[in-house]
Amino acid sequence: MRTGFVVLATSLAVIGCARGQTPEPSDSPIEIADGRSTEGPPDLSAWTSNATLQRAFGAARTYWAAKDPSYSEDIRVFGVADGAFTAPGAKQHAVLYVMSLEPRCCVKTGLAVLQDGKVVRNVAFEGIAQDLRAVPDLDGDGLDELVTVGSFGMGGQESSSFTLVSFTADGVVDRSGPSIYDSSCGAGQPGSTAARVTAVPGPTFTAERFTQPDCESAEWQPDGAPETIQLDQASGTEYVEVPVR
Repeated sequence: MRTGFVVLATSLAVIGCARGQTPEPSDSPIEIADGRSTEGPPDLSAWTSNATLQRAFGAARTYWAAKDPSYSEDIRVFGVADGAFTAPGAKQHAVLYVMSLEPRCCVKTGLAVLQDGKVVRNVAFEGIAQDLRAVPDLDGDGLDELVTVGSFGMGGQESSSFTLVSFTADGVVDRSGPSIYDSSCGAGQPGSTAARVTAVPGPTFTAERFTQPDCESAEWQPDGAPETIQLDQASGTEYVEVPVR
């Protein structure tokens, strides 16, 4: 089992590394996700006491408690990223947080955008996402995009995939990415696969694929030439606006 991937028997598989860097526009390929990463998650627990973010928690609490009578709260912050997500040139924080880890299939997750002590956007959704990063404007609308990475493990099998997320005036738009990590080493089956996905404005996405021949090796070997991929399919996730009053 690779470093940084922890499977909880009664909860969620948590991996990844949140990134709080402001994206810089570039004509060079921009990394979207890399399944070979073994970095562990950063400690973002201090964000749970952020006064502005707590207002987002309060709105999400009201929403989830009304939706699920068995709602049991367990707030965690999984990722923080900086950029201009809802207004060109804005200096904003995007925060990926969880209100409850139950049920495991449909974790009660939130994504808030904070600016100047205010909650600009706050959405709730059910899904598995443990990592967040910002990428510079890919489609020319003046707004930066977000990438969430979701990882899941069961029965010795582990997998990760990513979703490209954009805030619009009409709601949240997302596009599903391919699997970026798959392994059955925990089930005694050798070999793992991974992918590194990059993009250039337009956007055009490219995937480089890698393999690990055995479970003891930490070395990734290229698996074919880089190939252009499409990210046109929506994930099917329902994002519900839960504005802070």
